[in-house]
Amino acid sequence: MSDADPFDQEGHVARPADDGQFARFFRRHKDEFLRYLVSKTRTLADADEVLMDAAVRMYQRWEYIENHESPIAIAWQIVRSKQVDHYRVQVRRAGKELLTDDVPAFASHGGSVDELLALRGYERLDKALSALEAAAPTQALCIRLRYLEELTTAEIAERTDRTENAVRANICKGLRRLHTLMELPNTDEGDR
Repeated sequence: MSDADPFDQEGHVARPADDGQFARFFRRHKDEFLRYLVSKTRTLADADEVLMDAAVRMYQRWEYIENHESPIAIAWQIVRSKQVDHYRVQVRRAGKELLTDDVPAFASHGGSVDELLALRGYERLDKALSALEAAAPTQALCIRLRYLEELTTAEIAERTDRTENAVRANICKGLRRLHTLMELPNTDEGDR
């Protein structure tokens, strides 16, 4: 079996040398992956489908991920990549991108996704976040992780493989852009 071929001779996914390590890693991070995917796909069914695709890819690449200096950053790259792939498939099927407002209740740390459900009524925010993601994906990602996932700067830095200062700068710039995109008044007090 070559390095590029993740399947064995019978067509099954090849097992990494230590799939117990993979299982522990995936169990530890599964909920945060799923919370992020629910916030992006807006349905638990789609988020679960994307997560399973990402899990298969992580499993296939486990040896590389495990030996990387930041395994969680690589895992997050895979999750985000599979989420984009999911939209591409939807667009091909439907001929246009469809977002639904049907988000089933899903428990998150410290509460539920009531905040996420409340956000769906804020079309301006959704549009602004989408525009920010198209113009500055790193800023949008840092804002989502900070305010939707409620992660600390250190946790975001680890997840995105950036420095804490870079994360803070992306959040600050992203918030300014969101204010502009939503046509909100500028609240920078240092500019007086």
